[in-house]
Amino acid sequence: MTFFRPPEAVTGLLALLRLLPRVSRPKAALGVLGVLLSSVLPVAVGVATGALIGAIPAAVRGGAYSPHRRTLLALLVVVGALVMLDRIVSPLLRTLAETLGRQVDRYLQERVMAAVGRPATVAHLEDSEVLARLRVVRGLGTADSDRPGLAVEAMAAVLPSWLRALGAAAVLLAFHPAVGLLWLVVWPAVVHVMQREYLRVGQVGFGQSDALRRAEYLRDLAITAPAAKEIRIWGMLDWLLGRYRSAWRAAVEPIWRQRRPRRGAVLGTTGTIVAVNALSYGLLVWAAVRGDLGLAALAVYTQALGMANSYTAFDDHNAILSFAAVTVPKVLDLDDRLTPGPDAAGAVPEAAEAAPDAAGKPVRALPAEFPARRIRAEGVRFRYPGAAEDALRDLDLTIDAGKSLAVVGENGAGKTSLVKLVCGLYRPTAGRISVDGHDLADLGPAVWRSRVSALFQDFTRYHLSAADNVGMGAPELATDRARLRAAAERAGALPLIEGLPRGWDTILSPEYAGGVDLSGGQWQRVAMARAFFAVEAGARVLILDEPTAALDVRAEAELYERFLDLTAGLTTILVSHRFSTVRLADRIIVLHRGAVVEDGTHSELMALDGRYATMFRLQAARFVDGGPPTGPDQRPVLLSAPGATSGAGESGGEHA
Repeated sequence: MTFFRPPEAVTGLLALLRLLPRVSRPKAALGVLGVLLSSVLPVAVGVATGALIGAIPAAVRGGAYSPHRRTLLALLVVVGALVMLDRIVSPLLRTLAETLGRQVDRYLQERVMAAVGRPATVAHLEDSEVLARLRVVRGLGTADSDRPGLAVEAMAAVLPSWLRALGAAAVLLAFHPAVGLLWLVVWPAVVHVMQREYLRVGQVGFGQSDALRRAEYLRDLAITAPAAKEIRIWGMLDWLLGRYRSAWRAAVEPIWRQRRPRRGAVLGTTGTIVAVNALSYGLLVWAAVRGDLGLAALAVYTQALGMANSYTAFDDHNAILSFAAVTVPKVLDLDDRLTPGPDAAGAVPEAAEAAPDAAGKPVRALPAEFPARRIRAEGVRFRYPGAAEDALRDLDLTIDAGKSLAVVGENGAGKTSLVKLVCGLYRPTAGRISVDGHDLADLGPAVWRSRVSALFQDFTRYHLSAADNVGMGAPELATDRARLRAAAERAGALPLIEGLPRGWDTILSPEYAGGVDLSGGQWQRVAMARAFFAVEAGARVLILDEPTAALDVRAEAELYERFLDLTAGLTTILVSHRFSTVRLADRIIVLHRGAVVEDGTHSELMALDGRYATMFRLQAARFVDGGPPTGPDQRPVLLSAPGATSGAGESGGEHA
């Protein structure tokens, strides 16, 4: 029967209970002890108080020195001791639950971070279902009650109340078996119904995740730095507030309508409790009037009925327990969902030397000189999740090791898509990419990426120290200042970093005390230093996606002059609109609608007089008046592709 199927809140509660020992075994053990004491002590106080009340008449009749008086004093001491112990245990349990709840939040956040970072590719970050789950587990629901740690605090209040009520119902069995059994059955049924109602209410907003994310995005635009300048220059604030208000109402009004409590559930449960209480107290009064109960028994059963009503089902703690405990299985499910199975990345050929990766899957071990010969794309087709068309179509390409390859083409031609596939950030929809005959799908992410370094146009500006910003290129060597300096010098960033207020320890963000902001070109130098730091650590494949997009004229000229030296001995893949740098590559390919349409050296492609030659002449024509600036070999420097800007590449016309 559906009624007896464990509700999702119970499943979440059990998952949370199993999780607690992993978070802190000592605190979990103390919590169990605290819950038991908080459950037993009030019942013991009630029984002892009833006995105390019942002993008063005999003690009064017996006088000051009678055995009844001594019994009364002993019961008074027992009641006082139990009450004091209960008053001590309860706040300690609450404090312990708050501490353990914060640890649970931290633990689950770490599980989320590890789960999201575990997949070899980044396609899951564009999966709306994964994003919806992430929104829940990050505590970004419609109320703070979604936070899993609050369920631990709620348990410290709810579980003792449940156990106390069950204990009280057991005491009532001695008064009237039917009454005791009625309480033992009714309260679990009422809690079950109310937990299902809380769960229904709490899950109403899950289907609105996309709409809520849009509203939160508009909110964050108004309160964070990236859009602040344009909001003020273009007077966008009123427009932004209006759009936020409309998006928020569109997201939450359906939730408000569906979250109205169902009359049947509320009236049915409250009516049942009122009826059971009326029956219980009526029988108790009737038994007392008839003389079937003595004073002590009447006092004990009256307090037992009071404690039976502490079996809460309608308070905030129960609602929080239902909402937050459900989040725990969602985190664990997300962890399982993003953990690749043993065959997720393909089988490992028998000839491979195998070693387990972080997920326990065998991966191919590679020699220290890998890659030694070539990277190949064979019949590669690729489409982004949810996209209507392929970004790459039947692409065949061989990249020789130790050589430089430039990739050019119009925005949306597939240039950035190609380098993302080479990095292993996405898997081809069809075909394969191999390195020295080894399919990238057979290699663990760490194996291949330890040999790859990349500078993407949309590189991340970490609000961390300059040392951390560069050192992330090879975290295992991030404390090696000599290597950091070498990488920064190679990228032309050393004078910039050492001129900062605190040098390498300066936080690169004005949002922190003592932190500084950098210009776009300065940030690009730091990002380039990060890429070269990975090269210092052993990477032999260097991917440069618009490496000079944000550099000024002098900085780009310096990079142009040093390009051959900077990339000597590396397998370099250069994506750029700047033909001054492109023409230096050993080989150039032109992409059009996801396929290679031209392939050769600069001279060969100019002689072909095709797309490359047309783009080159269009770019050079911008400098006809007065002649273009030239480098040492009289080649033009700092030419921009038609429509390109110094701060934007193809990510605007192609999936970023």
